Amino acid sequence: MATLVMIVAAIGVAAAVWWALSVTRERKPEAPVAPRRRVAIQVERDVDPLTVQESPLPKVSAGAADAAVAAEQVPSLTLLDDKSLTAEARGHLQALVDTSPRPRLVLLQLLQGGGDPSELARVVAGDPTTAALLLRTVNSAQFQLTQKIASVQRAITYLGANLVRDIAIRNALALPQAADSLQQGVLETLWSNSYLASAIAFALAQRSRLSGPAELSTQTLLFGLGDIALVTQQPQLAELYLEEAALHQRVDRIQRELGCNAALAGAHLGRAWQLPQGLCRALEASLLPLTTPAQDLEAELLPGVALGYFANRLAEQLSRQEVFQLQAGLDCLLDSTEAARIPEYLAAAGLSNASALLADPGLKRRLSTVFRSTGAGYGSAPAR
Repeated sequence: MATLVMIVAAIGVAAAVWWALSVTRERKPEAPVAPRRRVAIQVERDVDPLTVQESPLPKVSAGAADAAVAAEQVPSLTLLDDKSLTAEARGHLQALVDTSPRPRLVLLQLLQGGGDPSELARVVAGDPTTAALLLRTVNSAQFQLTQKIASVQRAITYLGANLVRDIAIRNALALPQAADSLQQGVLETLWSNSYLASAIAFALAQRSRLSGPAELSTQTLLFGLGDIALVTQQPQLAELYLEEAALHQRVDRIQRELGCNAALAGAHLGRAWQLPQGLCRALEASLLPLTTPAQDLEAELLPGVALGYFANRLAEQLSRQEVFQLQAGLDCLLDSTEAARIPEYLAAAGLSNASALLADPGLKRRLSTVFRSTGAGYGSAPAR
């Protein structure tokens, strides 16, 4: 009996093993499960343009390949220099000098004063006309102060030394008033652009640890001197600036009409007024990044010219906005023909990290304040 039970049990075990093996053979491996796909859901909502978060600014860099591409995008333009001026063109420049009153003596002190706020306060307060014009500007409607500022020192505290120096330099230049509202509007816009460009240059120079950030920002401010002087003397040119033509188109038309350009005009005035030689050379070279390779510029002029050209072109783009958007302005600039050589100039001057520096939130807030207070946006202009 026991033997029979053992035989039956063995048969059962064998059957179970056979069944398990057959099931394993027939089972197919499961297909891998595809990962779940994330679907982006866009939600439309109202956005306050003053609080919108900007994405990182595009990188400004220049390698060999970038330089080759840039060379193909450079506008077809021949920049006139002092050696190529005709007798008629020299006559236009001399007329510019003759019709422009000499700056006040305080100008040289402002140009040489550096960035020390206490020294700036001493220089401005020491010239009653400049101090009065400065306080009148600060207390104008554009700054929307609840209480009037009665001292130069307080103006420096409120606006910052860089902007106060820029306003004082403008007043010290003592350029003639505009003949009509159209010309005046263009001149105010040019000055607003210069104020903003100066602020951009000062911030980048400081953060890049360039030598003499105050001097570089002042040089950047005066890069617009030739344009301002030409529009003052030649009112018909105001229409050209209102058209918002590309820089190379504007330069080309001025060269065809007058036989010179804004860079030559600014340098010619600077020499006639006996401004520092280095500043005059920089003014004469201020348009070179439009067409000329960076390697062709003198090394000592490179940082100031690269910084001044970039800051002025960016300020001009930003001034066309109703609301300050730094990224949008930089995008427009870098897509333009006038920016073809900007990356190589910034790289050669040790400023290839300019876009990263401009992305700093604190710097953007500071530039936005200058943009609003100086009337750089559309439809507004600083009082004088």
